[in-house]
Amino acid sequence: MRLADLFDCFLIDLDGVVYVGESPTEGAVETINILKTSGKIVIFLTNDPRKTSAEYSDKLREMGIVVSPGDVVTSGMAIAYHIRNSYPDIENKSAYVVGSGSLKDEIRLTGLELVSGEDAKRADFVIVGGHPDFHYEEMKLATLAIRGGAEFFATNRDPAYPTPEGLVPATGAMLASIETACGKKAVVAGKPEVIMFEVALAEHLHRDRERFAIIGDRLDTDVQGGRNAGITAILALSGSTTEEDIKQSETKPDYVIRDLRGLLTDSPGVPEKYA
Repeated sequence: MRLADLFDCFLIDLDGVVYVGESPTEGAVETINILKTSGKIVIFLTNDPRKTSAEYSDKLREMGIVVSPGDVVTSGMAIAYHIRNSYPDIENKSAYVVGSGSLKDEIRLTGLELVSGEDAKRADFVIVGGHPDFHYEEMKLATLAIRGGAEFFATNRDPAYPTPEGLVPATGAMLASIETACGKKAVVAGKPEVIMFEVALAEHLHRDRERFAIIGDRLDTDVQGGRNAGITAILALSGSTTEEDIKQSETKPDYVIRDLRGLLTDSPGVPEKYA
């Protein structure tokens, strides 16, 4: 029996599992396409808020993976979804967004008016997502708005993400500076928070949770996120986490695979859970 046979739906992290930088991980393209053609539900999750779902689906298609924008859930999409559903009266309210153009596009879809400069200091909402041009002025404006009463949100708390150069600063590193300056904690949508999973599984709530699994390369976001959402957590060693990291962590995955090809490896019996 193969590990893939135990599940009907896979939530698959992108960075470190499907690809690192612009290069797919070993066997990722072939494995994902086999899962999809065999009738499995495959939903891609990413805490990286720098692109829209459409942009991520374009990237995956260029690698040879059969995917549509509806198959990708980003942390930017998740926080926008949460704001829309939690604040039905946001018409005529404003938001200061620290993040990429794609994250700003997601927030515009909520109906919030995006503001900057002096107007940012009086924003009703502040939403933070990592981006490579983060600077002091953004930290200052966000801090002033939050201290002035703005609702405070962030896409995720990932401190770093894998690149061909190594692990580089991500949203969590930038968010920490704003939280330190304003003295408040943001409401976060990305893994391991359940908001991300609620968005991803919204159309599949009628299905058996025991037949769902998340596959990720991080213990603190992907595996803990699976725990929080009540689904099986599979750790792939193709990204940020090593076997030594697992031994030293209190957060343990249900299964460990070297990379996505491990889903399709034949076993004489039911695959053993991680011990």
